[in-house]
Amino acid sequence: MKPSVLIVDDEQVFRVLAESALAAEGFEVRSAINIARAKKEIDRAVPDVVLLDRRLPDGDGMALLREIRAEGQSAPLFILVTAYADIANAVEALRAGAVDYLAKPVQPTDLLLKVKKALEVRGLRDRLELSQRLVTPQNVEPKSQAMRAFTRTLEQLARSPFTPVLIVGPSGAGKQYAAEALHRYTYPPTGADSSFVDVNCAAIPADLIEGTLFGWERGAFTDARSSRRGLIELADKGTLFLDEIAELPDHSQAKLLKFLDAQRFRRLGGERELEVSVRVIAATNRDVDAFVKAGKFREDLYHRLSVFVLRVPPLAERHEEIPDLAQLFVEQCARRMKKRTVGLSADALAKLSRYDFPGNVRELKNIIERAVILSAEARIEPEDIVLPPAARTEIPSNVFFGVSLNAEGSPPPVDEVERAYVQRVLEHMNGRRGAAAEVLGISYPTFLRRLRELGIDRDN
Repeated sequence: MKPSVLIVDDEQVFRVLAESALAAEGFEVRSAINIARAKKEIDRAVPDVVLLDRRLPDGDGMALLREIRAEGQSAPLFILVTAYADIANAVEALRAGAVDYLAKPVQPTDLLLKVKKALEVRGLRDRLELSQRLVTPQNVEPKSQAMRAFTRTLEQLARSPFTPVLIVGPSGAGKQYAAEALHRYTYPPTGADSSFVDVNCAAIPADLIEGTLFGWERGAFTDARSSRRGLIELADKGTLFLDEIAELPDHSQAKLLKFLDAQRFRRLGGERELEVSVRVIAATNRDVDAFVKAGKFREDLYHRLSVFVLRVPPLAERHEEIPDLAQLFVEQCARRMKKRTVGLSADALAKLSRYDFPGNVRELKNIIERAVILSAEARIEPEDIVLPPAARTEIPSNVFFGVSLNAEGSPPPVDEVERAYVQRVLEHMNGRRGAAAEVLGISYPTFLRRLRELGIDRDN
């Protein structure tokens, strides 16, 4: 879905220029010439950003800002735009809830920069809110054993801020949220005094990745008309998150390895070494061991990145978290769509709980968004929840916690369920017993003793 901008201004020249600049960047743009029309546009569909003139034909734009903001968190982001620029106006706008301030005449580049910056702040705030609900005890106590163990691990890792961490897990399980949460644990209370720099290695062309990470000096290549800091420099005294690390090109892996060993690097075309203090967190949903064996990923880099491997449990292993996550997504979607949906009925929650979510948390979020759109009532009902027909739909009725029921339909003994669960954890940890014990929240000797008691062979 395209981000949307509402321009509220009675000056036609400004509206046309702003609409053209924003539309060229892929924004959905609407306009209003006064407060009354702006209210109707906001009621019809809440925009992401409102560019609001201070002086309008039917009143002061600040009045509209205060009125919409008073309605609650569903309010859009406001950027005040006016020809009457002074410090008092800027301070008043920010105190009233505006995220930024622009003085006419406005340059298109400045306008686009302000709008994009506002959307980045909104996106980071939403991700932090979700990460708190996913992996921290600050707002919601984790209900599943897997997430309680995961949270304890984050707290322990936060005490070692320079240890590289490799986050693994299936697509959609929340690896980026886990990285953000670890950053917040390491730099409390929110990491506001340190940088969290997110790099998607798969999204950057191979010939640009080194310049993006390490920066360059003026004249390093034909178009390098000025020096530029890379993302590693921007992450100094904070966290560098390398998502999709398995997609990092071969020629960049050696340079990254050298940086990890010394926390020193040179910009492209640079002569002097620069030193930073950065925690590197990498993430992938690929089997990196297989990539190493196939020669697609350097073994020494893999070992350097995986000083600590952090596995994000798939949603199928933490069904107890579904009600809280579903409620969070309902609140977020309802605010964005300006709907009065407040939650899910018991039957709707039961339907979600029977689904095994192969797409993990991301799939749950998509299902909830569709349900909020379809719901005509204050609460989401089962008929509003549309599950993908091609996916694995429901956990079979003859299975109890992964173990088949006996002929009489009675639940299996506790040891049988525990054996199945422990074997599944071992499979997910690729047979690494120490890592499995850590996930389960027990000591290694206790884990080995329990394996013998359950009759699980050492070769499993």
